[in-house]
Amino acid sequence: MDFEYYQNKVKQVSTFPIDSAWGQGRGAFGGLTAALVLTYIEQQTGLTDRDLRTINIHFCGAVILDESCVFTHRVLSEGKSVFQVEGQLLQDGQVKTQIVACFGAQRQSSIQVAHKPVFAEKSLSEAMQFPFIKGLAPDFVQYFDLRITDGSLPVSGTKQSRLAGWMRFRDPTKPLDDSAMLCLIDAWPPAVMQMLDKPAPTSSITWNLEFIQPRELLQADDYLYYECDVIQADFGYAHTEAKIFHPNGQLLALSRQLVGVYDKRG
Repeated sequence: MDFEYYQNKVKQVSTFPIDSAWGQGRGAFGGLTAALVLTYIEQQTGLTDRDLRTINIHFCGAVILDESCVFTHRVLSEGKSVFQVEGQLLQDGQVKTQIVACFGAQRQSSIQVAHKPVFAEKSLSEAMQFPFIKGLAPDFVQYFDLRITDGSLPVSGTKQSRLAGWMRFRDPTKPLDDSAMLCLIDAWPPAVMQMLDKPAPTSSITWNLEFIQPRELLQADDYLYYECDVIQADFGYAHTEAKIFHPNGQLLALSRQLVGVYDKRG
C-alpha cells in the first residue's frame, strides 16, 4: 500500500488505519500523516483557484499503526485572496497530527524577486543511495529513493550539520502534487541525526513549510534536490532549515523544523 493508495483512500473515506509498513519507531511516519491531512482538506474544500502557500504542522502524538484514524477539518477564514483551514488526524478522540494550511489566489504585483537557481554539486550517479535495511531503517524508507550528496547517514558521529541530496518516491507513477511533495520532503532523517554517535530517538515536533508559486511543471520520474542545515541545537532540541529545488534549480519550498533529540535521558 504505497502513498498513492492512501492518498486515494483519504479522498473517499474519513476513517481508516495506517498499515505497519509505514512505521517509524512506535508510530506512523509523520510525513504520511501530514500529507493525508492536507489531501483530506483539499478534497473537502474543493480548492482549485488558489495555490497552497504555507502549511504549519504539529506532531502532537504518535499515530498508532493498524488502528483507526479519523480525519476532520475546519475553515478558519475565507477572504477574497487568502483561505485558511485547519485539519486534524485523531485517534481515540485525541489529536495526533494537526495542520493549518494557507491557500492564496494569485494577484498582480509590481514586486517580483526570483531566487537564484541552485544545482547539486553531485549527480545522481555520484550520490550515495540511502539504504533500506529491514530492522535498521524505519519501515517507511522502503517507499523512497534518497541519495546523499553532502552529509552522512544517521548515527555517523560526524561534526557536519548539513545534509543534502536527491529525492523521489521509489516507484513514481505521476508528477508530484503538494501533498506528495510534503510526504517526500519529510522522508529525510533530521539533519542532526548524522551527528549522533549511537542510536537515539529523534522526533519532529513542529514543521513549517512554504511552497513557492508559481513553479515549473514536474515529470513523474523527476528527482527533487534537498539542502538542510542544523541552525542551532542544544538542551535536547534542534532547529533546522531546508530548501527544496526543482531539477532545473528553481526553488520549490522552504522548510523549518523543531526536532526533539533524546540521546541523553536522566
